[in-house]
Amino acid sequence: MVERLLKKGYVNDVLTWYEELSGGYDELYLEEQLSKYEAIARESRLERLRRNGLRLLDVGCGTGGAAGLLASAITPSLYVGLDLSPSMCELARRRLQGLGLLGDVVAGDYLKPPFREGAADLVVSVTALTCGEALEEVVPSLRRLLREGGLLIYTILCSTGFQDFSKNSCNPSITLGSRELLCIDETYTRSTQDQSLSLER
Repeated sequence: MVERLLKKGYVNDVLTWYEELSGGYDELYLEEQLSKYEAIARESRLERLRRNGLRLLDVGCGTGGAAGLLASAITPSLYVGLDLSPSMCELARRRLQGLGLLGDVVAGDYLKPPFREGAADLVVSVTALTCGEALEEVVPSLRRLLREGGLLIYTILCSTGFQDFSKNSCNPSITLGSRELLCIDETYTRSTQDQSLSLER
């Protein structure tokens, strides 16, 4: 459903859907989502990023259900979540506080992420991106958030399968079930003097 709405450009409909779903999201989807984040946590290329000072941006973080898993696996010094739904963001903030994890959660659109370029070491996005024309805009916008040497890990959801989807922009990739690909993007960006993952003003 969400994929069809995004393809048609009905961002407000997607927002309304997630706002209404927020209270029951964890019960419906958290277990499935955690399994995908666990696959990310096992990725060997994360080893070079596991150091003090790692800044992690979780795009489409939902209720923040994976924050604890990411914190234990990657040990970031800062966790920042981004989600379209303010209700989801509020639930994620409460979860961060409960975990004692330094960071914040921001309501915003991943096509226009409200962060400075080159601010994150690792950008993760799970089940937020879908097949379609918008993908050609979203992935470059997420790459720009990486500092030099950073890593972008994201999944792409294709409800009709991957027969019409080119994996060239998602290489190497791992298939997560019949409808979702896990993509590892090591396209390094420019270095930056600004080391803060702070909101644009």
